[in-house]
Amino acid sequence: MEDNIMDKIDLNSDILKKIEVNKNYCINCKQCFNVCPMMKEYSSSPKKLMEEMLCEKKVDKNIPYSCMNCDVCKVKCPKDIDLKEMFYNMRVNIFTENTKSIKELGINTIRFHQINSFSSIFSRSFIDKSTRKVFLPGCSLSAYNADLVLKTYDYLNSNIKDLGLIFECCSKPTLSLGDKNKFNQYYSRLEKLFKENNINEVIVACPNCYKTIKENSPNVKVTLIWEVINKYGLPKKLENSYNDISIEFSLHDPCPVRYENNVHEDVRKILYKLGIKVVEFDQNRKKTQCCGAGAMVGVTNPKVAKKQMERRSREAKTENIICYCQSCCESMISVGKPTIHILDLLFNNMVINKNKFYQEKTTVINKWKTRYKGVHLGKKLKK
Repeated sequence: MEDNIMDKIDLNSDILKKIEVNKNYCINCKQCFNVCPMMKEYSSSPKKLMEEMLCEKKVDKNIPYSCMNCDVCKVKCPKDIDLKEMFYNMRVNIFTENTKSIKELGINTIRFHQINSFSSIFSRSFIDKSTRKVFLPGCSLSAYNADLVLKTYDYLNSNIKDLGLIFECCSKPTLSLGDKNKFNQYYSRLEKLFKENNINEVIVACPNCYKTIKENSPNVKVTLIWEVINKYGLPKKLENSYNDISIEFSLHDPCPVRYENNVHEDVRKILYKLGIKVVEFDQNRKKTQCCGAGAMVGVTNPKVAKKQMERRSREAKTENIICYCQSCCESMISVGKPTIHILDLLFNNMVINKNKFYQEKTTVINKWKTRYKGVHLGKKLKK
């Protein structure tokens, strides 16, 4: 009981007003509750949870830092209540007014990641005066396979003449924490790079980067790589190249692009052209479930995150999973599910030669080494 009291954090008046509004609209149908990755851990219904918070004018700090910001609650809610926004505002409130109270939630781990991500060791731009478009692979993909990133860039560069490459973080982890001031500071570096170099389009491979840049750089076109690949075609000799494999793949849609139907279609077109046998999750596209790593919950509440990772992996109808978000790939791999990224099918020789159709589990240290390797190899680029 004492530990629970220690976990309670005061809520400010603005958040309490929002909770009151949501509670009044809520009809307690539990449609959101039944699909939410975390609410069952803390209450018996969403309405009861909000009533408790209003009564105490406090919240268990673990609740907002267990919300994966996946938006599935809003998709299911017949009253269009945005619990994700409510929980995120709690994060901002806690981070602004009581940062010390959440140190044990892994905050320093996320800060360490962000500080290093923006250091000169792990970030670099390869652009020149002619560059108007850039490929931004994102932190997770850069930490997975440096050669894959550079081969992806080579493909893009062969089709787009004014293309550059930037190893930069979109600072989504900092934003997810609720640290808006630090996010603005970090993100201003990316925005400055766009403006000073007259960049008019950013091609990304990460759904989180796509969403973050789209929402914070309205003057720059943000394009997911799948649209570009469909425009210019598959790399040579890859069309129907996987027709002869018997493996079926369950396709997981990442939650940051749940509302992007064009993205869902682009991905499926590529897989069809490759000859991959795709099996759909029951909860897919707009109704997709989070992989468990959303909003940094893998760090702030690893127990809840792992439960969701296991739950999502069990929903797959096949042994193998395929995805177009490296963070999602890592979530499924962490619970023992053979998983692969779509870019592996296009640019990973081990996969192209059909030697294996899964990624290896790795360590945090190896991820940093891989990111460094990518920046180092990038020096050889013309840009």
